[in-house]
Amino acid sequence: MKPLTFTMSEAEKIFFTSDTHFFHKNIIDFCNRPYGDMQTMNSALIMNWNKVVPKDGIVFHAGDFAMTANKEYIKELISQLNGKIYLVFGNHDYQNRLDRVDVKPLFHQTSDMYQFTVLDDELEGGHINFIITHYPFLFWRRGYIHLFGHIHSGPNSTSKDKVPYHPMRYDIGVDAWNYTPVSYNIMKNHIKKMSESL
Repeated sequence: MKPLTFTMSEAEKIFFTSDTHFFHKNIIDFCNRPYGDMQTMNSALIMNWNKVVPKDGIVFHAGDFAMTANKEYIKELISQLNGKIYLVFGNHDYQNRLDRVDVKPLFHQTSDMYQFTVLDDELEGGHINFIITHYPFLFWRRGYIHLFGHIHSGPNSTSKDKVPYHPMRYDIGVDAWNYTPVSYNIMKNHIKKMSESL
């Protein structure tokens, strides 16, 4: 897939998230999520998403979107979420066959990985590069910030999967970001702060 490029004005509408696990009852216990049942979790995740993502937003989702193979459930869910969704297929997305030819078009775009550049005058060099995958990488393309999901890190999570800290690699899963997509500007400032602390 050809790398994408976004202007600074487009960047204001970019958000990152992962591992929403819509329709996944057991994820509440697995990750110690603060919801009593699946319907409550789904509603809270939709509300959190729409509170920050505008109607014309751009959302990069790093996988494990939903735990259902039901096309109508997925279609109804996407209709409730603001923005164009660029989905990276996670292990549960493949398990639930979200890669089917009749399901993929429900998303704005789907892939196993995204590489893209944001043109940003506020940064040294005037741009920042991202690579987004479901699984965290040990090594990736030089000069790129690596965003990933899968490991469910965060203050409440009981996940046993750990990734050593790296100033150019970040978990964008909902469990790490208060169950809410994180904006490009927040992520940029977080990366700058972490890089400056080295």
